[in-house]
Amino acid sequence: MKKIFLAFALILVSSYTFSQSFTFTRVGPETITISDTNAFEGYIEAILNPNSGSQDIRVIRIVETLTPSWQPMGTAICNYQSCFPPETDTVTASYSSATTADDILSFHFYCRGIENIFVQGAGYMRIRAELVSNPSQFIELDFRANTPQTIGITNISSIAKEFSLSQNYPNPFNPNTKINFSIPKSDYVSLRVYDMLGREVSVLVNGQLTAGEYQADFNAKGLSSGMYYYSLRAGEYVDVKKMVLVK
Repeated sequence: MKKIFLAFALILVSSYTFSQSFTFTRVGPETITISDTNAFEGYIEAILNPNSGSQDIRVIRIVETLTPSWQPMGTAICNYQSCFPPETDTVTASYSSATTADDILSFHFYCRGIENIFVQGAGYMRIRAELVSNPSQFIELDFRANTPQTIGITNISSIAKEFSLSQNYPNPFNPNTKINFSIPKSDYVSLRVYDMLGREVSVLVNGQLTAGEYQADFNAKGLSSGMYYYSLRAGEYVDVKKMVLVK
């Protein structure tokens, strides 16, 4: 009886596979790396084609996972009609079996945070394409994007016992100095430099980092001699230290 049931199940699966009336195919790799620090976004394309005639197909973002540094913009779905707002999860349109530019969709990852600064981070989307007339016919694809670790940041060790911010060295300095810090768990990290008036003069880190010890390089070329502050924020941890630039 079990063998009969298994055979029947396999027949159903085979029937479902061969009765799929459209294709949904990713163009290029599943994961992209956005390395241009002037970029606002990165995207991955996919082609959506009915096997014959035309079909109304619903495209749904069923999963979205982002590091905090990429919020609130996050991700967006684009098709031949428009690029839809990040909060739009479902887009329905008509597609033809004839191969045209209208068959191409793109799934965008916005790699700049609230302050419009290019930041380290990662994003993931799972997209479902389904027939409006028969939602049981669907195809799901994964899309991923990341930005490389912040330029000028070196991961010294993957192990750290506690949050800490070290005194920069050398200090005084001209014009380069190094700042070491540790985070015991993956967290959103901000390391910024301010002048005596509290004005931000440099952002050394602004994004998600994994646990470990790090070293940040700070180049004060273009800044005047004087005292500066650098502040580390990671989760609820905050620390501030002074450093002196002498030219």
